Amino acid sequence: MSESYKTILYDVSDGIASITLNRPPVNVIDEAMTLEYFDALDRSDSDANVKVIVLSGAGKGLSAGVDIRYLKEFGVDEMAKFLEMFYVEQVERVRGLSKPIIASVHGFAREGACTMAFTCDMVVAADDANFGYPGVPHLAAPPGMHVWHLQRLLGRMRAAELILTGDPIEAEEAGRLGLVTKVVPRADLAAETRKLALKLARMSPLALRVTRDLIYEMESMDFKDVPRRALQATSAAFASEDSKEARRAFTEKRPPVWQGR
Repeated sequence: MSESYKTILYDVSDGIASITLNRPPVNVIDEAMTLEYFDALDRSDSDANVKVIVLSGAGKGLSAGVDIRYLKEFGVDEMAKFLEMFYVEQVERVRGLSKPIIASVHGFAREGACTMAFTCDMVVAADDANFGYPGVPHLAAPPGMHVWHLQRLLGRMRAAELILTGDPIEAEEAGRLGLVTKVVPRADLAAETRKLALKLARMSPLALRVTRDLIYEMESMDFKDVPRRALQATSAAFASEDSKEARRAFTEKRPPVWQGR
């Protein structure tokens, strides 16, 4: 795919790959945007200069969700094909990244945009952000992956209210309930997101990758298996060059020089 995208903006600076949804007026999602997003993820993950990825939206918000006009004539087969890409492949691609990805959200995030945001590792939300799942009232259909996301993050009762009513949740409450990583003033969103991304970019890329993988592995692991898996992961890490360098740098009181192995 061409490096010149039609529905997103892509930029790399200071080790941070910025992927910005850019389909005015409200960044609605269709197949073309989804494929361009996938391509940008592949580019950033394969670029040795990129340490962290940031997803955001241009204009008034992250995205109003999937383009209803695009879905209007869909039957079961067409919808299943699109969701195979948008849900299944997206989660596989994002979780398969070798680098952290942060969603930076202002304004509105609806349905599919919430999928994109909450599939990321962390979400920094502006204080004007709100998240909504209008699948039941607007599409007469369940909001897909949010049935899982919200129950895991908020519990069944609160999740049922948001899913069944479609009422949005404001950033402040989302932060209080642990739905997002942190909430910052709208004017500071870009700077605060960049601050977090740069903090991660200074860390060992190997440590970020193996720890990120372990987070998702342990997410569905039975607790009886956790202690031994934790032992294996931590012990194995001590054999890496980056772990040895981290210990040397700490005792020598200097910044580490990472090799990524």
